[in-house]
Formats: sequence, C-alpha cells, structure tokens
Amino acid sequence: MNEELKDKGLKRAIKEQPRFRLPSNFTFRTMQKVDEAILLREKKLERRTLFATIAASLFLIASGIGGLCFYFGDNIKDFFLNAFRSGIPSTQIQIPSFYFLFIVAIPIFLLFDRWMRKQYFKHHSS
Repeated sequence: MNEELKDKGLKRAIKEQPRFRLPSNFTFRTMQKVDEAILLREKKLERRTLFATIAASLFLIASGIGGLCFYFGDNIKDFFLNAFRSGIPSTQIQIPSFYFLFIVAIPIFLLFDRWMRKQYFKHHSS
C-alpha cells in the first residue's frame, strides 16, 4: 500500500510540474526578428545594386571616351589645331564611322536598361 501511495504521489507531482510555455508575445518578437533580417538583406542587396550601377556607369563613360579618342582622336586634334590657327574656324571634320558608334552603343544601352529594369522589378515586386 505504501508503494501505491508513492506512485500516486509521484504521478501527482509530475502532473503539478509547470509545463514549458512560450511567452505571450513570442510570435510578435519572432516576426519582428524575421522582418529585421529581411530588411537587412534588402539593404545589402540595394547597396550591391548601387555599387554595380555606379561601376557600370563609370565603365560605360570610360569606354565611350576611350572609343571616341581611339576612333576620332586624330580628327578632333586636327580640327582644334586648324580652328585656332586660322581666324576662321574650320567646320570640316571628317567622322565617317561616327554613326557606327551609335549603332553599337544603342543596343548595348538597351540591353543594360532591360537588365536593370528586371533587377528593379524583381526586387520591388513583392
């Protein structure tokens, strides 16, 4: 009989033991941490996108200036030398492949614009 009382006492003690309970604002705090993590990830992605845009812009500007100097450097130098040598400015500058640069540059710019729009709308659509 003593053992039955001991078993009942143990069972009662186990039942009365406090159960593990989550705090009442657990879901709020969890969602708050998730939102902070998402915001931090978005800021990092925006920073990377900004640096990529700046780097691509600088590259395009440098390529444009380099291309103009490579293709038309002699013509531009001759034009300015002749323009300041004589009193009447010379308007004869020969740029035979000037339009070729536009034909090459415009599709590149359109592709870059399309890619940047995809990145922007992918990031801001949700």
